[in-house]
Parts: sequence; C-alpha cells; structure tokens
Amino acid sequence: MEGGHWIRGVVDEILARNDERIVIHTGKTPSGPIHIGAEREQFICSAIERELRRRGYDSTFNFIVDSFDPIKSIPAGLQVPKGFEEHIGKPLSDVPDPFGCHASYAHHFAEEFIACQERLGLSPNIIYSHELYAKPEMKGAVRTVLRRLDDLRAIRREFIQSDDEEGSTDVWNPVMVVCERCGKIASKKKDVAPNRVAAWDLDRDEISYSCTSCGYEGTGRISDLRLKLSWRVDWTAKWAVFKVTCEPAGKDHCVKDGAYDMGLAVCQRIFGYRGPLRVSYEWLTLGEHAMKTHKGITFTPMEWLRVAPPEALRYMILSVDPMRHIAFLPDRIPDIVDNFDRLERIAYRAEEPAGVETRAYLEDLYAMCTVGSRPESLPARLPYRFAVTTCQLEPLLGWGKVVSKSASYAARLYSRGSLTEAELGDLKARLSMAKNWVASYAPPRLKFQISSAAPSYRASSETERRFIEAVISMLERDMNEDDMQNEVFNTARSLNLDMGRAFSAVYRALLGSERGPRLGPLLMALDREWAISRLRSTL
Repeated sequence: MEGGHWIRGVVDEILARNDERIVIHTGKTPSGPIHIGAEREQFICSAIERELRRRGYDSTFNFIVDSFDPIKSIPAGLQVPKGFEEHIGKPLSDVPDPFGCHASYAHHFAEEFIACQERLGLSPNIIYSHELYAKPEMKGAVRTVLRRLDDLRAIRREFIQSDDEEGSTDVWNPVMVVCERCGKIASKKKDVAPNRVAAWDLDRDEISYSCTSCGYEGTGRISDLRLKLSWRVDWTAKWAVFKVTCEPAGKDHCVKDGAYDMGLAVCQRIFGYRGPLRVSYEWLTLGEHAMKTHKGITFTPMEWLRVAPPEALRYMILSVDPMRHIAFLPDRIPDIVDNFDRLERIAYRAEEPAGVETRAYLEDLYAMCTVGSRPESLPARLPYRFAVTTCQLEPLLGWGKVVSKSASYAARLYSRGSLTEAELGDLKARLSMAKNWVASYAPPRLKFQISSAAPSYRASSETERRFIEAVISMLERDMNEDDMQNEVFNTARSLNLDMGRAFSAVYRALLGSERGPRLGPLLMALDREWAISRLRSTL
C-alpha cells in the first residue's frame, strides 16, 4: 500500500503510450442478468478515467454491449414463454424480450445493467454491437479478415494448437452470417455451429453461405448482409476500429498465449494497430461459486443498490488489487458499508489510518469510490449495523420514531447538533436498504421481533436481578453503544454471572428469545422508557 492507489501505475503506462486519443473499453454479452462481477472491469475503467481527469487528460470510455452474439441457452431460473427455445441461435438483439418491456432480449438485460451505472458513478458511451456491425468501419474489418484469411489462420495456429469450439484452423473462417430465411446466426444442438462464409469475391463484394440451422444457401453483398466476426477476431477488430488505449480483461484471457496475446498479434499483423494496454483481473465470485448467467448464479448491480449504497460496491472492488480474488457474500454487506464509512472519515481527517495503511493510498481510494461530487465536509452517516437493528424496531416504534432515533444517534456520533437535509435523506435510504437486507440476507442471529405483550420471563436469582438492575441503570445514563456493550460485559464478570446467561436474560426480557443482535446497539435503538419498563417487569 505504499504511496497512492494502484491505478496510478496503470495511468502512467497509458500516458507513456502517447496515444493521440485515450480510449478505454469494456464490454459484456447480455445473455441474461448481468452480475456484479462485471463491475470489476467497469470500475477499473472508471478509476482510470478519474485518474486521467485528475491529471488533466481527457479520455473516452466506451461500453460495448455484445448484442450481436447468438443466444446459446436460456439461463437457469429465467421464466420465458412457451416455445421460447426456438429463438436459440438468433442474435440476442433479434430475440424478443421475454418480459415484453424492451425492444429485445439483449436490450432488456443490457438496459437493466446500464440503468445502474450512473448510480454507481459511471457514464460510459453505450455501443450496441448489432448496430456497430452495420457501420462501414466493421464492414471494412470483415473485408480485411477475408482478404488476409491465410495470414489470420497462420496466427491462429501459433496460439491454438488443436481444434477448439470454432473448429480446425485449416478450414476456420471467423466471418459469421445471419441467415436471411430463419434469422439465425448459429444452430445449437450439442455444440454451437455458426453460419460461416463458404465463398467470397471481394472484387464483387459478394459472399455465399450455408445456414447450419435451416439449410438455406444464400449469396449477397457484404454491404447488405448481416455479418459478424467470431469473438476473438471481433474483439481485436473493435480495438483497431476504435484505436483502444486500454481494455481490462479477466485472468483467463490474459494468460500467456491466451486470447489477449492472440488478439494483440491479430491487431498488429492483420489490422495494423498495436492494440491496447491490458489490465488483468481476478474473478469476483459469489462465495465459492463463480457467477454464471447461464446457470442462474448471479447477484446483480440492481440487487446491490436495493440493499447497499453504491460507494460501498466501488470500495469493495477498488480496495483490492485487480489480481486478487474477491469472494463476496451478501451477509458481508454490513461490514463492507461500515468499512467504507471508516475510509470516508480517514479521508476527511476525522480518523487516523491504522497499521500498514498509508494516507496517500486511502485518500486516492476514497476519490475512486465517491459517486457524484465530493461533499465539502464529512457527511454524518448512520452505521449500517445500527440501521440493521433499528429498522427492525419499526413495528414497535413506527417509521417516524425509527428515523428520529437514528438521526439523533448519527448526529451524536458525528458531533452534530442536527443532520442536514442531504444527510437525513442518506440516513433514510440506509434504513430502507438495511430493511431490505434483513428481509433477504440477514443471518438468523441478526433478525428479531419484539412482541408488544409483556414477557413471561422473570429473573431466576438474586444475581440475575442485580444484573438487570445494572442494565436499567446504564439505560438511565447517556452512554454510547460501545461503552454500554463494554459495561454489560464488565458487570456480568463482576457478578460472576455466566456471560451467556447474562445476555440471555436481557434478550428474553426484551425480545422473548434466548439470542439477539449485538446488545449495545439494540439498547441504544430501543425507546429508553419502554426498555426500562420492560426490564423492570422481569424483576
């Protein structure tokens, strides 16, 4: 963590290229719900863009929606109309939206993802590949591929030593055609079989093809037919067309002699462009499971924004070196959010870095994580863990009292007389997020319900009575949650009361159950008079 954020080194390499224009690229195939793993690539591009801007350089940030790829399967768990499988093999942009609310299947899932990006602090140019392939630049790339096919096959042999999913290199042709009769670009039986160009005459600008799905044999002009390059060459052609400066890629593509190396060779030797700077990154997984759209293993950006603030997602991803694996589980969200709040306090000099942390690194990281304009002064934030406890008191206190108690707590925590309108809006949003998180992801130990009925529990010994009386005394004083938590521990020890039995006594009195959330925050969140009355009723 010496010095600034790791993105500075990436930007140093970008500027050393001395490109006429700095173009940053990323992309995704909208084959189903797009998971938060895709944000790792997005945020790397966003961080590059921000660091360039900090140094006074303009850049262009493009997000390619690979909408021209064929649909290969229906993702697990996705409810589609009867007979929808008939669309398999068509370009995603030609497949109808199964929910009937967007122009196509591709637009539905792409726009669901894109709609979250501004809220996550990104504003890339959106480019749909089915529209891009109709433009002269990509038609020209197709002609270049056909003209240099022998050279392209020779490059492919250098990197792919045996037949792969695209077939033998000797007969391989990366130009795919959308069938004019059935509308498919590939058939899918056991494996995907694309419609390849069978013959071509560049002088006449004509090609012929045979459809692997319906058997139709067609001939047409390159300028008129709907043509696409297979993915390795497609990727490279876009680098050349847009003169891409940098494109991050997953570790699987960046291994030696992998797709990125082959892409650079094709870019340089076929298209005459040196290719982009690569930034390799490791996977972001859902626990131990790789997030895979087709298997239905996803956690989407939209779902994140339902349960947590956008800055916390940027923090989770950008605080980790790109080549370190991130194993995310939704039950970690309270820690992630509260750790972002700590980063913010350090950035505003309200808290000091700890251990090996350096202020330069943490201040750079905070700049990468903010969404919108940076606040002029440190915002008062409601700790997410406190929100998790307080939001569950709504049936007892009502929403208005939950908000007012939370606001008082946040104001006291940040030494404020009261919160600003912006801080109060942020607090209400956090309470709503925490409420959603509790309903969907909270482990049983953090969930509770308070009955309005008086508890049946009664203190079973003089020691328990003295302990509960001590807790009542704590509530009558003005204490913060950490001091209260510590005093509960110390009181139980001083009375030689078993710690589990001590906490159970309070939980049974307040919640009617043996266990509950962290006691300090719970006692702070409850209405003081109600809690004192409830505890006294057990004596």
